[in-house]
Amino acid sequence: MTGTTDGTGERSVERVAWVSGAYGYNGELVYFQDIFAEFLRRFPNGIIPVAKDFPVGRYPGLALSPILAFHRLGRTRRNVGDITYIGVRRLPTAATWVRLIRLRADVFILIEFSPTSLVGFLIARATRRRIVLLIESDPSYRGAPSGRLSLAIKKFVAERVDAVLVSNEIGANFVRDTLRVSEAKTVVGPYLTSCPAPLTEGAPAERPPGVVRILFLNSLTARKGLAELIQALAAVAGARTRWVLDVVGTGIELEAIRRQVDALGLGDNVVFHGRVAYTGIGPFYSSADLVVCPTLADYRSLGGFEAVNAGKPVLVSCYDGAHQEILRYAPAARLIDPRDTASFTSVLEQFILDEPALEAARRAAGSPPEQFSMTSVGGNLQSAVLLALRTKTLIGAQR
Repeated sequence: MTGTTDGTGERSVERVAWVSGAYGYNGELVYFQDIFAEFLRRFPNGIIPVAKDFPVGRYPGLALSPILAFHRLGRTRRNVGDITYIGVRRLPTAATWVRLIRLRADVFILIEFSPTSLVGFLIARATRRRIVLLIESDPSYRGAPSGRLSLAIKKFVAERVDAVLVSNEIGANFVRDTLRVSEAKTVVGPYLTSCPAPLTEGAPAERPPGVVRILFLNSLTARKGLAELIQALAAVAGARTRWVLDVVGTGIELEAIRRQVDALGLGDNVVFHGRVAYTGIGPFYSSADLVVCPTLADYRSLGGFEAVNAGKPVLVSCYDGAHQEILRYAPAARLIDPRDTASFTSVLEQFILDEPALEAARRAAGSPPEQFSMTSVGGNLQSAVLLALRTKTLIGAQR
């Protein structure tokens, strides 16, 4: 196997390939664009297979290879309490198997346990390639199957990969206690983050003095908790003139949210901006005084990381699998329970009615933690790949 070094004397591989069913949303790579750029900086000969119909021309220089095709097997539904995750089940075609077998790569990076990842696992094991498995958090946060067969498959895969990169301690506990992966082949640190450029051009109108600008930026589905945020804001005593809520995003709950806003008499407080491309969200973070991420169920939402990296105070939900790591490293982050309107309102009041407290939070948020930077994410990925190489080498030597 040919190789290079990473600048520290460690041996790096000639070619690392990501193997996953999809990235980003609706033809946009969103935060993956920056992640892939950092990945390719560290592994210049890396390759990123994508679906055959993906618009690769939008992203020159990212080594996107349109070789994947799928059989669509319908939608999936996973429940977390009264909240439903809806996804799409896709199975790689036989031609995709052949293309992945022929792919010139020394290491496969697999994401979780999707059908595409499982196909990548089987091909990598059969062709003696190294495997890095990425696991974001504890999958119970997104209602992943926990039956005996599902866990047996996950354990079988996890025991046979060369390195596991898991984003946080919640996920590390799942990897160690449930999947029984040894600490020796586990790296703990984010492999996903989001760093919106803090641009001001095109930002919402500047807030009047004494008015707190609050940002909700996400899809408008029941799961994301916008209705709960609006209900809590409506309960802030005597403060209708003290806040404005910018709603960036769209979704199936849009009309229901509009009706809620009208019924509560908040038409002058809530501004709907519609869907905004990822490259255009920076100005909204720049103009915000406070970002609220009131999800009712999320595996590991990146909204909180966007707020932190934009240097803004953020309220993060206890139902978000990322809340512990954000609270640990971000000094201006506060925990909320969106289902508890009284406590949610109390936290909002502290930021809306206490201007010195808000200003102190804004100052504390001004220096984003290094742990969530794109550089750290790239370093975590690189560490996992290098661990996979060493792990495989040691196993081979023991035999």
